[in-house]
This record gives sequence, C-alpha cells and structure tokens, in this order.
Amino acid sequence: MVQAGCKKGSSMTGTKDHIRGKDVLNLIEQLQREKTLVNMRLRNTDMELLTLIDGVQLSKKGPAFAIDLHSELIEALDSSDDPVLKFEFTDSNKVPCEFTASPTEISDDRIWVLFPGVIYREQKREHFRIEVPLGSRLCFTKNKTEYLLNVSDISMGGVRVTFRIGGGRNRIINIGERLRDIEIIFPEERLKIREAVVVREEQGIPGRTINFGIKFKAIDGDERRALKGILYDLQREFLARRAGTT
Repeated sequence: MVQAGCKKGSSMTGTKDHIRGKDVLNLIEQLQREKTLVNMRLRNTDMELLTLIDGVQLSKKGPAFAIDLHSELIEALDSSDDPVLKFEFTDSNKVPCEFTASPTEISDDRIWVLFPGVIYREQKREHFRIEVPLGSRLCFTKNKTEYLLNVSDISMGGVRVTFRIGGGRNRIINIGERLRDIEIIFPEERLKIREAVVVREEQGIPGRTINFGIKFKAIDGDERRALKGILYDLQREFLARRAGTT
C-alpha cells in the first residue's frame, strides 16, 4: 500500500518534497478546482504549451487527468519516440512543483495523462520569489526625506531592491536597519508594509549598484491578501510569457 504524504529528497537540484500516493490526487484535483495554469513540455523537443487540468478519471491503465487537445501537441506526440510530458506549476503557497507523466488516450477532445508516481515540490526557499514589472519601486521616509528604490523581485516574505552608488550618493540603508510604513509601488497598484528589516546585502553591478534583501516583519491582513493576489497574477503572467501566449 502506498503511503500518502511528503518526504524529503535530493534527487534533483536543491531540496525537494516528494509528493506521493493520495496527495498526488489531492494536488491534481486542487489544480483543476482552482484553474491553475500549468506549463507543459514534451520531453526532448521544443514543444511547450500552457494548459489547465480539465478532468480526472480512472482509466484502464490507472488514474488519469485530462488536458486540452492541441493540434500542435498531437503532431509532436505522433512524431516523438519518447512521448513523456513534463509539467510545471506553482501550488497555492506559490512553491514551484514539477512532474513527468505519459499520455494514455485521446477522447472527447481531450488528452488523458496517467498520474505521476511522484510530484516534486521545490523547498530551497521559504517563500517563492518572482520578478516584478519594470518601474516597481519601494518608497520609505528616513529623517524626513523620502526615498525610492528599484524593486527587482518580491515574495510573501520580502523584497529585493537596488540602490545606485557613486556620483556623491551616500548609502541610505544598512543591514539590520528597520524600515517602518513603507510602500511598494507597482505600475497599477500599491502595497503598504507596516515594518520591515534589511537582512542582506549583495553586490550588483560592480561600482554602480548594491542589492538589498528586505524582510517583511509586520503586514496587515488585507495587505497580505493583496500581496498574495499580486504574486498570483505575476506568476500567471510569467507562465504565459514563457509559453509564448502573450
């Protein structure tokens, strides 16, 4: 009997959770229920599509899930000697996951794919980080002066910002410094953080920029929910761009 649950593994780069048994069914059903975008690639080819899980059933060969029938995929499968599909997505906690599986049949304008034996879930970071739109800024006030720093990426736990050095500009933040009532300004919305702390410093472009990691320490419930929605939208846009649908 296969035991449900996760165990740690390291067969891939970085530490991974191995999701098996009933948890595979639960996760795939969640993908279908939440209409999560899934990036799909045919192994050893350039074939790549963005798709959705469109059903779950017990086939003659075992449990299977359905994806949309794409003419390009049918042609690629017919000409492939290794018809194995690789799927990538982020779960409800914004953690990257991936698995490989084999198509089993075509019916009702859908391709049915056998459940994988294992789904790998990335656990290298506590929070999944994603790039932000160009022009995103972090705004804060220090000694009655307002500062704007470029934001490069963001997660549920914090942001990474860039500070330009040189030209007589002095360093304005340091590791361990607490920032209060900061605001993250995206092209179409704003997010307020009650308190954050500078936890990391990295060299950016030598002699030109420094990157700082800033960890959120206090954020209101409504703002946290807004942040989760922003990350979800950014991830959907990222997957769509990678699949060439935008």
